[in-house]
Amino acid sequence: MTPEIRAAVKSIQQDRASGSRQLALAALDALRTIAGNHSGAELRDICRQLALARPMNAAIENAIAGAWSRYLDTGDCPLAVQEMVEEIEAAPEEIALAARKTIPSGTLMTHGYSSTAIELLTRLAPRKAIVTEARPSNEGLRIARELARGGISVTLITEAQMALMAHEADAVVVGADTVLPEGDLINRIGTRLLALAARDTDVPFYAVAGTLKVAAPSEPLPFAPHEGSPEEISAEKWLEVRNVYYDVTPARLVTSYVTERGVLDPSEVLQFSNEAERRWQALMNSNEL
Repeated sequence: MTPEIRAAVKSIQQDRASGSRQLALAALDALRTIAGNHSGAELRDICRQLALARPMNAAIENAIAGAWSRYLDTGDCPLAVQEMVEEIEAAPEEIALAARKTIPSGTLMTHGYSSTAIELLTRLAPRKAIVTEARPSNEGLRIARELARGGISVTLITEAQMALMAHEADAVVVGADTVLPEGDLINRIGTRLLALAARDTDVPFYAVAGTLKVAAPSEPLPFAPHEGSPEEISAEKWLEVRNVYYDVTPARLVTSYVTERGVLDPSEVLQFSNEAERRWQALMNSNEL
């Protein structure tokens, strides 16, 4: 592993502030820095290292696998990376076009930091946003500031208030870390609780995500409980503390996925999982050059 790639992998692994799309772009940027200096098997090994930098994050895996697939077609790695970057950067506008036809513009509720969801909410300009605190990192305060800068009225609540406040929303809008082939959603811990509260109050629950976040069936660790430092919650040495970062919201609780390919029923994401599988196999289980 080159020093540049080693540093990039470490940075991606330690980054808890960026969303999945931003991490995917960071991985592509790292690949871009060495793209002109490596080719063939050496480049493939570098792509594999970057793709595996953050298991359970389909966006990174698919971005790098997609760049590798394009490189196999063209033999031009810088061009392949640039095309993937342009595709990722164009997605928010396409997602917004799809969302405007589906998501109401009254009061929207959100949970967990997602650059895609924040960009969408800013574009939709709802009358009001209800934002959960998202402890222990207090992501909600960061979200509230960004939405307020966009001129949106914001109410910040604790997660304990989600069930109480869900009925005040016209819809729930969250991002996605990864979408599993069967349509289940991996996202910030607490997302499933919010989805249950939304279902109980007949409030639609939308997940906004580029199809890049749909995992291939054979991608590693599609879900495993990932835990952060217990000290983020409590430094008491006598106390066992669990600090799980993500949970899985079953497809039955997701009204729709709003993507750059349109509004999808959870059952429809399988087609994008199959596309991801072909790219993943070409990168990880093939010697084709």
